[in-house]
Amino acid sequence: RFANKVSSAAHKEVMRQCKPGMMEYQLEAIFCHHVYMHGGMRLLAYSAICGSGPNSAVLHYGHGGAPNDRQMGEGDLVLNDMGGEYYCYASDITCTYPVNGKFSETQSAVYEAVLEAKDSVNSLVKPGVSWVEMHETAERIIAKHLIGMKLLKGELSDVVASGLPAVFMPHGLG
Repeated sequence: RFANKVSSAAHKEVMRQCKPGMMEYQLEAIFCHHVYMHGGMRLLAYSAICGSGPNSAVLHYGHGGAPNDRQMGEGDLVLNDMGGEYYCYASDITCTYPVNGKFSETQSAVYEAVLEAKDSVNSLVKPGVSWVEMHETAERIIAKHLIGMKLLKGELSDVVASGLPAVFMPHGLG
């Protein structure tokens, strides 16, 4: 719990300081400083991912070959996936938000889709409900919203049956 508490506070601090013109690695540095300064966590649980703009869509961005080195711009989203480690207890927190603090209309629509999917999946979590059922629920909700945004065409059942929603959820639920 301690690793999560300190890492959550660090994410909030990163969000407060984030602004256009900063470099992605500066967000990583703010996070690292916070978890060390306020929790004694010298290490992160894994390599920090701070992807903005097009980098926010690169799965597992932030490693040595793609080192969080883009300057963030006005209108960009940033995806931060970082967690501190405390005596081998690891935190793993991912959040996405606008660099300038304000979602565009399209960004807001995507946020609402993901929020509905998350809330629906959370309501299903209980003994006897399979991961596959939860994953398929999330895919259906994301597909429904993408159709509503006119980013996908067709009937929801056909879109889901085609497997197309997986393109928008390459990592799945976990």
